Amino acid sequence: MWSRRLLGFAPLPSPPHVFVLDAARLRYGQLAVDRQGLRLRAFRQLALPPDSFQHGLLGGPLRDPGALRELVGGILEGVPGGVREASLVIPDAWLRVTYAESGDLPRGGAALDEVLRWKLRRLVPFRVDELRIGAAEVSPLPGQEEPRRLLMGFAIEQLLAQIEDAFTAHGVRLGQISNVSLSLLDALGGGDARGPAASQRGRSSFLALTLVEEDGYTLILARRGEPVLHRYKATAGGAADTAPGGSVVRDLRLTRNFLDEHFPGSALETVLLLAPAPLEPLWLDRLQQGLGRRAAVVDSAALPPLRSEAPRALPPWRELAPMVGAARRMIA
Repeated sequence: MWSRRLLGFAPLPSPPHVFVLDAARLRYGQLAVDRQGLRLRAFRQLALPPDSFQHGLLGGPLRDPGALRELVGGILEGVPGGVREASLVIPDAWLRVTYAESGDLPRGGAALDEVLRWKLRRLVPFRVDELRIGAAEVSPLPGQEEPRRLLMGFAIEQLLAQIEDAFTAHGVRLGQISNVSLSLLDALGGGDARGPAASQRGRSSFLALTLVEEDGYTLILARRGEPVLHRYKATAGGAADTAPGGSVVRDLRLTRNFLDEHFPGSALETVLLLAPAPLEPLWLDRLQQGLGRRAAVVDSAALPPLRSEAPRALPPWRELAPMVGAARRMIA
């Protein structure tokens, strides 16, 4: 998978323990793989105290780091075998993504970090010295000036360090940090989610995935499971904003223009939407207008086969999808 080439937020071989954290709650899932697919061995969730995080364009540090430590301890209590290594999924608003062209890169350490920070300063309006940065090498765009293309992820260092400290206090090492949209792309199987027609078209076929969350939306264009374009837009009115969305449609048309410019003759084979149910009609219309293709709502059928060992029924698939993506990335 493309995500194996991560340079910064790197996946490490570890048990399939996955945590999903947002401003409201912490969720935990343990997923195992066998010939029949994935098995959910455990699922738990706990609510965070209200207003646990400071507010900012990239999220913000914890107001009370001790409260998160206690919450992690509570969710880990009684987990069979304990948890030593795990992955973490956080909101797209906290872990942003951009792209940069590059020549050859240092192998790692301070030299690589310095190069990535220099590139990021030219791309984003944030204080780069306060960020943690990672990158993955992805396929170059046709005609780009430099030979390599990087997908760069960045988040507030203080926020990530506080979260990691909360887990370290209970003996858990977070070997992988990703955001919801990239985890969802992996959950859907990347190119596998496009269907037989797309598989026959191969390299010229693209998938568009739109994720609508409370404070913004993300659009990913992917080819063979690899994100070719990733755009996050914060929305002042939040996900509950039901305005006609002229600016959203214009942005979607720019995305379609990007595809036509860099990959002329390519097919936008599948357009998928994951949004709160009340907003689905609005966003289906926006995607039709902006991308020129009818969108489909992502549902549980898009996920790989998943069984539960717990006596209770499976949790809502929307809560499981980012976990499934993170687990698939780790155990693939």
